Amino acid sequence: MIPGKSLLALLAGAAGPAAFAPLGWWPVGLLSTAILFGLWLNSARTAAAWYGFLYALGLFGVGTSWTYVSLHAFGGMPPVLAGLCVFLLVLAVSLFPAAAGFVQGVGFDKNRGRRAAVARAVLVMPGVWVAVEWLRGWLFTGFPWLTTGYAMLDTPLAGWAPVGGVYLVGGLALMTAGAWAALLLGRSRTAGAAALLTGLGWVGGWQLSAVPWTQAQGEAISVAIIQNNVPLMLKWDSGHSERIIAEYLEASARHRDADLVLWPEAAVPDYLDRLPAAFHRRLREHPADFVFGVLTRRRTDSASADGDGQWQYFNSIAVAGRRPDPGAYHKQHLVPFGEFLPIGWLFGPVVRLLDIPMSDFTAWPRPQRPLRAAGNALAASICYEDAFPQEWRAQVPDSGLLVNLSEDTWFGDSLAPHQRLQMARFRSLESGRAMLRSSNNGLSSVINWRGGIDAIAPQFVKAAVTAEVVPRTGVTPYVEHGNRLALVLAAALSVLGWLFARRAPG
Repeated sequence: MIPGKSLLALLAGAAGPAAFAPLGWWPVGLLSTAILFGLWLNSARTAAAWYGFLYALGLFGVGTSWTYVSLHAFGGMPPVLAGLCVFLLVLAVSLFPAAAGFVQGVGFDKNRGRRAAVARAVLVMPGVWVAVEWLRGWLFTGFPWLTTGYAMLDTPLAGWAPVGGVYLVGGLALMTAGAWAALLLGRSRTAGAAALLTGLGWVGGWQLSAVPWTQAQGEAISVAIIQNNVPLMLKWDSGHSERIIAEYLEASARHRDADLVLWPEAAVPDYLDRLPAAFHRRLREHPADFVFGVLTRRRTDSASADGDGQWQYFNSIAVAGRRPDPGAYHKQHLVPFGEFLPIGWLFGPVVRLLDIPMSDFTAWPRPQRPLRAAGNALAASICYEDAFPQEWRAQVPDSGLLVNLSEDTWFGDSLAPHQRLQMARFRSLESGRAMLRSSNNGLSSVINWRGGIDAIAPQFVKAAVTAEVVPRTGVTPYVEHGNRLALVLAAALSVLGWLFARRAPG
């Protein structure tokens, strides 16, 4: 491996996060990937794997640096240990692009010919990259951050999101990056033709963006999202819980014209079954219905004579008010180390160094129906569950709106809250429904069914977001078929590219 090329791969990856929120410089992302693909074209498989690994070190080292804030500033982990854990995480996820670098070169001779190189850059590399990104999104509970398609949210390619989701959008973007790589390396007129061909994806996305995949249903509802910016360490201090709840009730009382009031994840820092009757009475006296984050629990065995018993704890969303159907949603995709401990015998000693409150949750094991409030069905998710669209697709056909309750205080003033908002916007675009996003410390927002932001609260302040939202009905192709189209495309690109390259003259 040539040192200069290794440095180029690392720097190209480090520039990649600029394509995502908050900067949104998407051309940088295409150029960044084009540089990597260009390095792959002139490398043997082992070298390509090395360059993919270095590229990912830069990409995730910069783009997921917020994990240090979570572990050290809010998790109480010593700086050196927090830095080590972040480094190990980055190393682990960097293995995926390394694997892509190796696989894309299987069966190819780097000196085979220009047409073969173009087919490899425009077809094989994007296909393999999409497959590896999808794998990264679910393997070992999944880590879908910095998936290529998210950077394309505000481009014409986003018109494909309701058709095939973020992986389809990413695949089309990667084909463009592959054409750029071939052009940068002077791969003849074939590269120019390939670049024009990939342009059809952009034109198609622009046309598709005008398609109303879903339809308005019923009357607009008035929404108030309460953002009280409660400090994380105060939230889990039992001495402050009554005041925190009182302040949410006080802030909500100013919005008696609302049909629906939302509070963020675990806004009520107590178990639902322990809340006093006065709390429920206050909610019933308000004209609106309430959707709020709270903790729930259930016994897993009979209580013993002294009142002890085994409990399961859940991170939940409850519905309350005058008219809603009783019900709750319980988080199904938990955050490793933050909400549950994987492989306890191995990671237990490390996690004991953390000071993370309420970190022994259980994932809800069964499918859940949408919540009902303000006369509508709501497809619910909690915090980073909105990064896993395949897991809540089942709720969408019967729902008019999406609801996500979050606690972004864990990320401080970092890239993560903006990246999370970008992912939430993609969920609205994929499903053709507005999302009501309630976050404790900022970027609470109303996202319309096209993925645009209709109203948003700034970070680190108390605020209330109000808006009129129209529920929608209908099913987009993505809601019906999920990631199947993107994965079929990835496989087809890889096979067609390989076949074309094998038949191309040397």
